[in-house]
Amino acid sequence: MKAGSTAKGIAVSALVMFVAGTALAQDAASLVPSEIRDRGTLTVGSQQTFPPIEFREPGSQEVSGASADLLREIAKRLKLELTYVQAEYAALIPGIEAKRFDMASGGISDTEEREQKLDFVNYMQSGGSMMVRAEDDANYKTIADFCGKSVATLLGSRVIMEKVEAASAKCVAAGKEAIRAEQLPSAPDARMQLDLKRVDAYLGDFPALAYMGTQFPGKYAIVGGNYILTPYITSWGFAKDQAALRDAVKKATDEMLADGSYKQIMDKWGVGGGALAEITINLPASKRN
Repeated sequence: MKAGSTAKGIAVSALVMFVAGTALAQDAASLVPSEIRDRGTLTVGSQQTFPPIEFREPGSQEVSGASADLLREIAKRLKLELTYVQAEYAALIPGIEAKRFDMASGGISDTEEREQKLDFVNYMQSGGSMMVRAEDDANYKTIADFCGKSVATLLGSRVIMEKVEAASAKCVAAGKEAIRAEQLPSAPDARMQLDLKRVDAYLGDFPALAYMGTQFPGKYAIVGGNYILTPYITSWGFAKDQAALRDAVKKATDEMLADGSYKQIMDKWGVGGGALAEITINLPASKRN
């Protein structure tokens, strides 16, 4: 084959790839429901106190974090402006049902129980862990070491609470005291209870706890170093009647996975280890191998 023909073939292939990529982007934007497209904004409910996933720096109104950066890029590809609505963790599902916002974020995880009310686009593998005061670190290795102790977690953290309740039942069966659990509206509230020594551990998302540890060197420790109480899949939630928006967000995220921008953003916030090989819908940890 002549060099000119080869170069022409390469140019045609590149053009085809470019046109295909453009078509994919158009397809994602075209899936957006007309009422949202006409409005021009994608509204996201989030507690905004969940670093490094979604949070606001002190004195700032801008939401930062891995999910925030992902959603800004997704909104851009869907030709929408991203707008956040503050909502406590326990208010995310009711907020979707009341149509206060288009999608729920803020570190919500996909579970089979929650799928009865919402659909989920899964974007990160994570897990619940336990953070203690650094001076108490040697006393704990797993949840089994918390018989007779107090723990705090976020209001609405059903997956974590189920594990706590199961561990507490084992404590009682072994003749030990139960684990006392307190559910609070936000991560700062839970951390304050730990600081005040009103609880012995704060249970939350592993990346968030690890990030918190970097902000206060020497003050906190993750139980067992990297102990995972329960694995789960961090996701974005959508109303059951918003399948088109769900699919648009998934397709845009698929494109980001393919072009590397998804992994780049995850790495930027130190959660690259939780990046998924495939963006899925309604595939919680309980359904994964």
